[in-house]
Amino acid sequence: MLTSVPFTATTPRSYGTARGWRVFIYLVTPPMIVVFLICPFLFDSDQSLLVYGPIGAVMWGMAGLFSVLLYDVYKGRHTFSAQGIRYRGAFRSKDLPLAAIKGYRTDDNYTYIVPVSRQYRGIRIGYTSEGYAEIQQWLAARFPDLDAQQVQQDAERLLLEEDFGRNPAEREANLAGARHVSWVLNAAGCLSGAWLLFWPEPYDWAVWAGLGVPPLAAAALFWHRGLLCFDDSNHSARPAITAALLFPPLGLLLRGLFDFELLAYQPLAPYAAGTALLMATALVLGSPQLLATSGRRVLLTGGIMAVLYGAAAVVTVNCVFDTSGPRVYAVPVLDKQLSGGQTSSYYLNVGPWGARAQPENVEVSKTLYQQTVIGDTVHIYQRPGRLGAAWFSTGK
Repeated sequence: MLTSVPFTATTPRSYGTARGWRVFIYLVTPPMIVVFLICPFLFDSDQSLLVYGPIGAVMWGMAGLFSVLLYDVYKGRHTFSAQGIRYRGAFRSKDLPLAAIKGYRTDDNYTYIVPVSRQYRGIRIGYTSEGYAEIQQWLAARFPDLDAQQVQQDAERLLLEEDFGRNPAEREANLAGARHVSWVLNAAGCLSGAWLLFWPEPYDWAVWAGLGVPPLAAAALFWHRGLLCFDDSNHSARPAITAALLFPPLGLLLRGLFDFELLAYQPLAPYAAGTALLMATALVLGSPQLLATSGRRVLLTGGIMAVLYGAAAVVTVNCVFDTSGPRVYAVPVLDKQLSGGQTSSYYLNVGPWGARAQPENVEVSKTLYQQTVIGDTVHIYQRPGRLGAAWFSTGK
């Protein structure tokens, strides 16, 4: 291990890109460079230079970028020694003395070595570096984890704020209660999202769960005012309810895409905007401390979550709770299409019906796709929508 051998001036350690990644890049990048260089010469010479000239320039630019990437993988190395950390790449280099290192931060893809002042430039090391785990161990043995340090400092500040309790013991109990609520809500969010996506039976119950968990999470922000947050990317000691706000709307949205086809989206726009505005207001007003310290981030993250919930909720309500009788059209199946990928989609090309003057594809379930042959007749069930947006489904 890296930490088992002390660093001295005579025993520096140098790390480039991990072997597997180097092999992959060496194999893939050169053919891509060749393709980008050759493609502009394959254009029809009779075509307008104004159209194909910029495209050719972009392709040559991409060839240049991939060339830089290839050379940087070959050249780039991080060297650790008793003096400091050095990076030498294709076109840039950085030197950071050990005495100038404040600490380090990590995320899913990188470790960031943070200097004590702007006089020095920080160094970023990707997970594709060889010896990445050893580098992290070496840093942990010598410098503070600034993310963990920030969480600890934030927890200490929370325990000093009188708004959260009359004494430290009461504040600590309230923070522990907020952590429990966060765990329950996030678990409910994950379960409801998975329920909707993988096995939505009973269907109405799954939908009600997806619709109900995010408002409950927003209400929890007010109940545990200042002790919960909805953005867990700022390394705060406040427990986050991100999963409770994110996964149910995603499940509803995907369920809507799988199960219903809207004929018009415009009638839903006012409802979606109103729902999103209410949710965004609840999230922002329930996070006054974070709004004061990280206002832009809170507004952006809250806005994205609110828009996602607004769109998913109104599509679901419009279709799932539409109890009107359908208008039924019997249409012939003209063709079948299967769209592959990580997940397969199944389509039937059917003849004209109602709102469709031309033959068009309709997405169907795998079961219906397998049970139907070209020439069969399927039925289109068109409904007006609970919120006024007409939609349809397809069946035998």
